[in-house]
Amino acid sequence: MYIANNEAAITTHGILSFMPQGIRRYMYGIKLDGVCEIHMRLGKPLTLNYSRGCQYVNMKGQLTPVPVSALRVTREHIDEAMEIATASSVYSVRNEIKNGFLTIAGGHRIGITGTAVIKEDKVSFIKDISALNYRLAGEVIGAADKVMPLILKEGHIRNTLIISPPGAGKTTLLRDIARQLSYKSYSVSIVDERREIAALCEGRSAFDLGFSTDVLEGADKAEGMLMMLRSMSPDVIITDEIGRQEDVDALEKITNSGSAVIASIHGRNIEMIKQRPDLTRMLKFFNLAVTLSRRKGVGTVEEALTEW
Repeated sequence: MYIANNEAAITTHGILSFMPQGIRRYMYGIKLDGVCEIHMRLGKPLTLNYSRGCQYVNMKGQLTPVPVSALRVTREHIDEAMEIATASSVYSVRNEIKNGFLTIAGGHRIGITGTAVIKEDKVSFIKDISALNYRLAGEVIGAADKVMPLILKEGHIRNTLIISPPGAGKTTLLRDIARQLSYKSYSVSIVDERREIAALCEGRSAFDLGFSTDVLEGADKAEGMLMMLRSMSPDVIITDEIGRQEDVDALEKITNSGSAVIASIHGRNIEMIKQRPDLTRMLKFFNLAVTLSRRKGVGTVEEALTEW
């Protein structure tokens, strides 16, 4: 769900417009460059997470490494933040909330924790919200420079799996891969189930995705990939966070059709992926695996393998 359509909403500082006034007023003087997450936990210090550690915000509107002197998050802060993020209509975004997050303008995601409401053995909603984690989306032009020579070999796009733990830059990398391939005149289709890669607002992306990129947002990944294959004749389909058997079935159909696939999956390395029996079949549809970490900052390329 996207609430706003203005330039401020797609910048890092634009995230402040989605925060409660009682917190926002302490943050206007703080530089948010390099911030990965802003974490609000009920009764706990307001925390800014950087790739190399965390800082807290004190009552003077300054960063401090000392949590004792930091601004504390209240129930009123969290309730107001949810009002803003849902445009005062929690019911309209129930399906997103039950998955534990909301996506807002600019591709930023707000993670949600609290008490799960179970219906028919599945989470149907989250109530009594206890924490909100603002995960800041960013555009890094050139993020894919190191891997593009591996992905694009003699004019052919390799089926590529991006393996990454959370927060290591996989979505940012996918975004720049799409941009670079598009500017090389390849037809790129992005299936953006979680609305993070393209961050569409009224049909327009918050990021530079090139001139030959098509985006389908909100659709189930497996279904969406097959829809794009049938309707857009892509050279490559790009998607985020695969792993279900339905995704693997779709990968098989796409790769057999001649289109390439570039996708990401959560993990620390390919050995971890290989240990999961449900993913063994998936690996045979890829011929390049790139592993990311945060060891030298977000987006560190640890290894690139063509055999495993």
